[in-house]
Amino acid sequence: MLARYPFILTSWGGEVLALAGTEMLGKRLATFAAKRARAIIVDARILRDIWIKLGVDKSKIHVIPFGVDTTTFNRQANSDAVKNDLHLDKDDVVTISTRFLFNHHYNIDCLIKAIPLIRKEHEKARFLIKGSGPLEGYLKRLTERLGVSDSVRFVGLVPHDKVAQYLSAADIYVSTCYVDSTSVSLLEAMACGLAPVVTDIAGNREWIEDGVNGLLFPPRNSEVLAEKINQLIENQQLRKSYGKKCAQIITEKATWDKCVSSMEAVYEALL
Repeated sequence: MLARYPFILTSWGGEVLALAGTEMLGKRLATFAAKRARAIIVDARILRDIWIKLGVDKSKIHVIPFGVDTTTFNRQANSDAVKNDLHLDKDDVVTISTRFLFNHHYNIDCLIKAIPLIRKEHEKARFLIKGSGPLEGYLKRLTERLGVSDSVRFVGLVPHDKVAQYLSAADIYVSTCYVDSTSVSLLEAMACGLAPVVTDIAGNREWIEDGVNGLLFPPRNSEVLAEKINQLIENQQLRKSYGKKCAQIITEKATWDKCVSSMEAVYEALL
């Protein structure tokens, strides 16, 4: 069937990352399909490099991130209602995580374990955990066991058109995921002008340069994560500088309109 009809293969996320360095039927099938595709669209350079290592012609691989709707996700999103609902004070410095709570590779417990270390230095630090999933109960129990539940707000699932309000209620964005390509959650936070602290993995390094528009930390290292968050809590000007640079990067490289136009161009070139 693949030999009879032309097609474009779109591959995003951890599934492709899992193909690297493994020997399995899925890898052989994926490579078979990729080599026969007229074009391949990926959301990160690391995915392009994996396909190339698997023998796919690099000339037909196009790196196009999943764009951000900057009419919704921007630095002007109104957060007053969220701050009131969550009882956030004006002098609170708020860190937010927006990853799902259903897979251990998102590693949300790394952030939870960093909170006691942060609270030693900054009693007004607050943390928003957006998302839901089977790990939610474990994470809530962990906050109670560590004695930091008063600093953490688990906000559950949030309609996508409301996520920007929660991001704008925060000052710092954290991603503790240790397997990822280009994270849409990170791009949305960047568009809202948050200062990012994210894991030092290839997918994040495509968007965050350590010490330039955000901070990187070693995956699974709660102690270093706490140090990085403390650094931003203590330096409002640095937070604003990182956030401004991040928003500009999204405007230049990852708006919904620009990414859709790039994808349309791939299709039109093959018609």
